Amino acid sequence: MSKIKKALEKAGEARQEAIEIEAKSTRSPRREEISPVYTQTQIVPVDRELLRRNKIFSFFHEESMSEQLRILRTRIMDRMEELSGNTLLVTSARRGEGKTLAAINLAISIAQEFDRTVLLVDANLKNPAVHTYLGLNPNKGLANVLLKEAQIPEILINPDIPRFVVMPAGKSLSGSAELLGSPFAETVFHDIKTRYPERFIILDSPPLLSSADPLVLSDYADAVLMVVEAEKTPAEDVKAAVELLEEKPFIGVVLNKMRN
Repeated sequence: MSKIKKALEKAGEARQEAIEIEAKSTRSPRREEISPVYTQTQIVPVDRELLRRNKIFSFFHEESMSEQLRILRTRIMDRMEELSGNTLLVTSARRGEGKTLAAINLAISIAQEFDRTVLLVDANLKNPAVHTYLGLNPNKGLANVLLKEAQIPEILINPDIPRFVVMPAGKSLSGSAELLGSPFAETVFHDIKTRYPERFIILDSPPLLSSADPLVLSDYADAVLMVVEAEKTPAEDVKAAVELLEEKPFIGVVLNKMRN
């Protein structure tokens, strides 16, 4: 823990803010409740027991972890409001640190706020996993849109969770960084960010130290959240990953898999 904090400090004190577990909100009052009716988006009910087995705790209010996720959500949304941003990139230094699970739990928790919708984009075109955690079997996804094989409305899935929509990755791709950085991709992400004013977007990206994709995707995000596996991720990896983010607003670190 201390080694990770020291690595973050060395990477740039102004941009390293470990997210603390505390209930504090400075956000403006809630807006009116939103109850979207999906006409083009596919509605595919998910298996609730599968969610529990896959540790999607934000869906189950009785779980103790659900409350911790709500506190984390509050801290993150406060920071995003300060930045006037609606798009958060969730990443990690290496694989296996739990970033996809964190992205899903955070997305569902935000969708429970009643006054906004959430779009979770599986932007890991090399090793997509969001659909696996949710038990979805999509035919197409973001990759197909970027390849001009599909339109955005036909790939979106509502897993029968209010105000929560998933954009799966679709097929795995090589050369994904070039595709994500193309002029057409810029128009796609601009559409995703601006189509609905109440929409909050979470981009689940590949790890920073194994792919160029997160650096490209960070240009489409308003802030970056890093997931770090406690007591396992080397401090030098955390430092190297944070340094790669350069001037992108870095709102904090989630320490995952901490021992009680």
